[in-house]
Amino acid sequence: ADFPSSRSGGMGKVGQRKGASLLSYPAQGLHHSRSFAPEGDIYINLEAVRKCVCIRIVNTFLDGGQTAYTIWVSDLESGREWYAPVRYFQDFLDLRDVTNCEATADLPFPFKRWGVLPSIGSRDVSSPWKSKDPRCNQLEQFLRGLSAMVYRGPLHPKIAEVAFHLQSFLGCDACYEAEENLALHHQVAVSEASYWRKEFLEGHNEAQTETRLHLKQALQRYVYRIFLLPVLEQLTSRFIEEVQKQAPSIEEMKTLEKKGRTSLKDAALQNLEKLQGFLDQLQDLLLEGCEEDMRSISDHSDFSTLKNFMTPGADNSYRATLYMEAIREQVEIEAYVPLRSVMSRQLVNGWRHDDMEMQFKMQELQKRPQSYFKINPKHQSPTDWCSVSKILREGVGHSTLPCVKLRAIVDAAKEISRLYIEEHSQSQSQHESSGNHDKKPGTHDGREVLGADDFLPIFIFCIVRAEIERPSALCVLLQTLCHPSKRNGETGYFLASFEAAIEHI
Repeated sequence: ADFPSSRSGGMGKVGQRKGASLLSYPAQGLHHSRSFAPEGDIYINLEAVRKCVCIRIVNTFLDGGQTAYTIWVSDLESGREWYAPVRYFQDFLDLRDVTNCEATADLPFPFKRWGVLPSIGSRDVSSPWKSKDPRCNQLEQFLRGLSAMVYRGPLHPKIAEVAFHLQSFLGCDACYEAEENLALHHQVAVSEASYWRKEFLEGHNEAQTETRLHLKQALQRYVYRIFLLPVLEQLTSRFIEEVQKQAPSIEEMKTLEKKGRTSLKDAALQNLEKLQGFLDQLQDLLLEGCEEDMRSISDHSDFSTLKNFMTPGADNSYRATLYMEAIREQVEIEAYVPLRSVMSRQLVNGWRHDDMEMQFKMQELQKRPQSYFKINPKHQSPTDWCSVSKILREGVGHSTLPCVKLRAIVDAAKEISRLYIEEHSQSQSQHESSGNHDKKPGTHDGREVLGADDFLPIFIFCIVRAEIERPSALCVLLQTLCHPSKRNGETGYFLASFEAAIEHI
């Protein structure tokens, strides 16, 4: 059910909080499905419980004298991410009341008036000056603790009920028809690319593509559970707190800018490189330590349709790519997302003048036809490369994780080739039948394909039409956070093309 403070539009402008009212969880009703095994063990139906939900409070702001919280959510089972309806402290109190049971008693929760309230049954009292925002940190730990109950805490009869309350709080309803079904409330702000990556999996049929997606999600859910281990959770939390404490304030950034634009850029790059080193080391550590488990998961009979890709005689890079993709995505969820606002603030301010110039130029260039970009007339698209611009706009511009943005750049580049072949197949057949092979950059299955000199003007045109915000700062982010193993391959090549396009503009 909707909380009293829920507003349509999720992250949009909100007004004063309405009067408190009784809450009903969840909107579709609770399905109590408990039975007892012959031994007396409790059986709880977790069919509609989202089992891998990543939660971060990414922003706070004042609304009518109250602190409002912006909550970012990623559901690994469905692969979707969204922003929960704007919540206030009273909403958290309501959630705590309805989820209060023995299994949640030890979860930390901030006191309304004084810094931090110690965990129930714990003697550890955190001082408010130990963190920039102790209440926000404690609220985030409370939500993440509720989400991880299914793995961490002892089995409790109310575990499913608690999960349903949390899901409703985050803006999603329980779905009983299928596990991957996820019904989002109308108040949430969905942040995801709507294009589907199936078509970009070369050499896979439909069943193999679907299986690969399920395997990648299974591997990522495994990595999610690894991050619940205290040693990894503490390691990541300490790093996040250190970076947040050392991040320059707005006044400090103004002081750096007075020394010259390069001073502000150098400071931003230094902090970004520190994050890059942590992400890369964490990824390499998990790949080395968990490879055996991940191999065991991928060898399961559920993924047998991919055996031709993963047999000992097959290309070993297939497994490695899949493992690294799953690990990197979860590593960025755990370590990049909580620092995203910190890093973005530095990058946006450091490259502000570059992006102001870019915005002006791109607004003018959006009015220009393909011929203005010197795209060969015989290579021009009758659809103005709309599908490519859509991938760039949604996959690069609207997605959260840098690794997803990088994949979207590769997908967009491949879509150029695919769309060109599709739209020009008939004219190419006529061209080849006439015996005229002038300026033929290459062939694919007997069909003409674009060469590098023909590709770049098209890519520039698509980037302009995609209306990506702050492309200069984005280039710095992606170039810095791209894993070294990706820089020399396909991802590195198309990232270099993306940077060349931005530089050309």
